[in-house]
Amino acid sequence: MNSRVNTKGFTLIELLIVVAIIAITTTLAYPSYQRYIQDGHRSDAQQSMLQTAAILERIYSRNGGYPDSELFNDLPNSAVYDFTYRHTNKPAGAANFRSLGFVLSARPKAGSVQTTDRCGDLSINQAGQTTASGNGNDCWK
Repeated sequence: MNSRVNTKGFTLIELLIVVAIIAITTTLAYPSYQRYIQDGHRSDAQQSMLQTAAILERIYSRNGGYPDSELFNDLPNSAVYDFTYRHTNKPAGAANFRSLGFVLSARPKAGSVQTTDRCGDLSINQAGQTTASGNGNDCWK
């Protein structure tokens, strides 16, 4: 009597093939996910910079100029970007709040996911001109 027990389940080879497929899929998908996360953080930083630029424009309309760098502390707070404000085009001998231009910058924080972002540092000035230090052509969409 030769009785065979019919067992249900997966063989070791089948399980290894599934694990290999999952590993390959993960390897291919992770860079896209990383880029998606970076795009989201960059968009947040750009939105914060545009809001700060609007605040500076209101200050300009009330005072006839932009504040000196050391007087403006209303910069956004972010876990992945460091924001800086610099006044420009201040006439010699002019009082505070008499600068004619500004530059807002956002630099990726060291150790954050943004340090490998293709756009690098972002900036915007009083004329609304935007720049990015990286090599992305569509950094400011």
